[in-house]
Amino acid sequence: MQLTTREQKLIERMRKQERQWPCLRWFLIGTGIFAVLCSGFIVTELIQHIDTIVAAHDDVMSRGWMLGFALFWPKSLILFGFGVFFIIWTIRDWHGNANRVLLLKLLAAQQKDQAL
Repeated sequence: MQLTTREQKLIERMRKQERQWPCLRWFLIGTGIFAVLCSGFIVTELIQHIDTIVAAHDDVMSRGWMLGFALFWPKSLILFGFGVFFIIWTIRDWHGNANRVLLLKLLAAQQKDQAL
């Protein structure tokens, strides 16, 4: 089987991704855990401040903190979502992407057969 130059470039890119995956998986899982912890911390602190101010019956400050909560809540949800995505992606592909590994092994076997 003859591969075009574009296909060869794609194969080389996949080989490079496969070589880089062991380091990248640790980076992704660390980033995911950090993002989940940061979003959890932000939401927890905002809720604690709001509860404290509401208990003190300070209406102006409670409205300000509620506005802060309304501004940071969507960002915290997005950050939490990305963190969970990175963690799940890393766990799913811990030993490498199965499709990529299989394709590279098949190509290596075919090239070995052609060389003989």
